[in-house]
Amino acid sequence: MGDISVSPVNDISAAQQIAARLAAITDIRDIRLMKSCVEIVRLPVAGPFLTYHLDSDSAVEYEPGSESFVVRGTYRVSITSASTEDVENSPSEPDSAVARIEFEQAALFVMDMDASEPPKAEELNAYAVSTGQFALYPYVREYISDLTMRLGLPPLTVGVLKVPFHLRKEDE
Repeated sequence: MGDISVSPVNDISAAQQIAARLAAITDIRDIRLMKSCVEIVRLPVAGPFLTYHLDSDSAVEYEPGSESFVVRGTYRVSITSASTEDVENSPSEPDSAVARIEFEQAALFVMDMDASEPPKAEELNAYAVSTGQFALYPYVREYISDLTMRLGLPPLTVGVLKVPFHLRKEDE
């Protein structure tokens, strides 16, 4: 399958609008863990409070003429120890790293192409960063929670995927 690099989207609403046609004709068929790399840097010693940072990227694999495509999500989690319960304001020290996790999950989507034109690269990109991420994210959260528990750390509950929302002023 060919790779399509997905560029970052600043406006998720625009991505959802661009991907709307694909969302109407697409269904998820399978989700797989493609690779995983885990490293315990050191056991937490600064206290019982841990904080995390989650970063992700998306990519699309699509062969022209095919009735399916794959959305791949690459996720990077860094877990650090904090000395206070107020982890939001606790400065992250260079030696506070506890664990690093990097993994890739992929979702196979099948399109109902009855009288539909093939997807455009722009639609596939938009689908990957909107609907594709929403489809993968529950599996991402479960994997991170399960993996941190297996590492002997407190199970990490990653927050829900948040979509930026901006109200337009009435005069716009």
